[in-house]
Amino acid sequence: MNIKKLIADSIAVEIDGVDFEKMIIESVFVDNGDYCLPCFALAKTLHKSPMLIAEEISSSLKVSQYIEHTECKSGYLNFFLDKSKVAEEIIDELKSISAFKNEKNNKIICIDYSSVNLAKYMHIGHLKNTIIGESIARICENLGYKVVRINYIGDYGTPFGKIIAAYKMWGNSEDVDRRGIDALQDLYVKFNQEAEINPELEEVARNYFKKIEEKDEEIYPLYQRIINIAVKEAERLLNILGVKFDSWRGESYYSEQLDKVVNMLNSKNLTKVSEGALIVDLSQFDMPPCLIRRSDGASLYATRDIAAAIDRYDNYKFDKMFYVTGHEQMLHFKQFFKVLELAGYDFSKNLEHIHYGLFSLPTGKISSRKGKQATLVDLIDYAKSKANEVIKDRTFTIEKPDDVAWKVARGALNFNALKVEVGKDCLFDVDKAFSFDGETAPYMQYSYTRIESILRKAKELKVNSKADYSVLTNEAFELVKSCNNVRNAIEQAFTKREPSMVVKCAMDICKTLNKYYASTKVLDGESAQISAKINMLGIVKNALTVLFHLICIDTLQEM
Repeated sequence: MNIKKLIADSIAVEIDGVDFEKMIIESVFVDNGDYCLPCFALAKTLHKSPMLIAEEISSSLKVSQYIEHTECKSGYLNFFLDKSKVAEEIIDELKSISAFKNEKNNKIICIDYSSVNLAKYMHIGHLKNTIIGESIARICENLGYKVVRINYIGDYGTPFGKIIAAYKMWGNSEDVDRRGIDALQDLYVKFNQEAEINPELEEVARNYFKKIEEKDEEIYPLYQRIINIAVKEAERLLNILGVKFDSWRGESYYSEQLDKVVNMLNSKNLTKVSEGALIVDLSQFDMPPCLIRRSDGASLYATRDIAAAIDRYDNYKFDKMFYVTGHEQMLHFKQFFKVLELAGYDFSKNLEHIHYGLFSLPTGKISSRKGKQATLVDLIDYAKSKANEVIKDRTFTIEKPDDVAWKVARGALNFNALKVEVGKDCLFDVDKAFSFDGETAPYMQYSYTRIESILRKAKELKVNSKADYSVLTNEAFELVKSCNNVRNAIEQAFTKREPSMVVKCAMDICKTLNKYYASTKVLDGESAQISAKINMLGIVKNALTVLFHLICIDTLQEM
């Protein structure tokens, strides 16, 4: 229900260039009505005082079944709604989950996120990258887009030569079979330690990588085995986070298409040689040159990303392509986007870099198998242990304690990756993340379970009389309005590529819900009043179900 439009439609006065719907805002204080029209911006145009303008507009209002009365105060025209009528219509509109989603628009959005480096453990940075990308993907789907999730894996380069060199010198097949990714990481760490003492080992690693490139009959199968182990572990961790990808094409796939990219750029006279390297000069766009091929003939990230963008457009014909990475890669994306534009690819205008701030832990909170930065496995294990502490004294009759513990853990992890604006740095205090007080995932999940509990009790009461919506005042009406604003919040989150707006929307609903619980006993009163309150909680449940899904938080039946 577009309340602002309903109010604007009641205004009979017409002023050139004035859109009353855009001017109407929600009132901050209850005494000043539900919505108001500030008339100060009109004073200069009409050469009248804001108060006189408010009075003239008020006197011209058409009769509306949704507006109870108006008041002019200090240059504002305040609108007091017929809460019963408005609440009834909003609840009727939002009684199904589908009401919080848009129709399909048949447009395709590709999203490149997570970008796991298979030579290393996944770490806390991957959590933020992955959950921001997944949340944006879900927001797009809610708005009807078809989404292609792409995990552009780092599965190529000298680091894999290092692992193979270490395996040949110190590893054994049985240990790799038994310990998988941990065995490979131990070999990688040992190689780097030994290379600090014996730098000539770096050349050994480069030679092994060359054999990978040449698909050597002995080394290439070993490389494939390493990749399979690393991919399986990445899939396991991403599955724990609730994330699945449509494409795992990585650097190795596009490394075989680089000559085609170089030839294409050469044919368009975009390249030149500088100090032995092949570049695209971007000085006229106030950017450093985009390196296409190093002086030793090696390709670079930009070359592979150009190849990947062309391949993805050929495969998916996307309408938008989002890349989710950190701030530090901003120049890289500007450069290769510009190169694609100069090469005549029209889809380049639909490429977008969504860059995020740093995501870190308080020092010493979680011991790490890597020393400085906690791995994702460490973080997940710690979150599970904290979740078990939180629920250890609770009794569950519907969901299993282990399932609840994991959903609480996952919610806390994902919420903290999304709660601040994408571009801002964020310190993730894992201990505070599991509090039931304040802005946390457990607080929101517990708010949801209270709805579930009340709805179960209501079924036992078998309340089904016609609802009396006059009971929905104060916090109850604020809840109804908040649910009515959900679709707009989702659309704004998409427009601004900002999942934290969905987090805020969900949190505001939960806070208002708990204020409502503090002042009202839902199952007390006449049957018609209880019906109205139950119907209201039904749309709040639907709204939170949708919002939780968009920010990668599980709903719980009990907690």
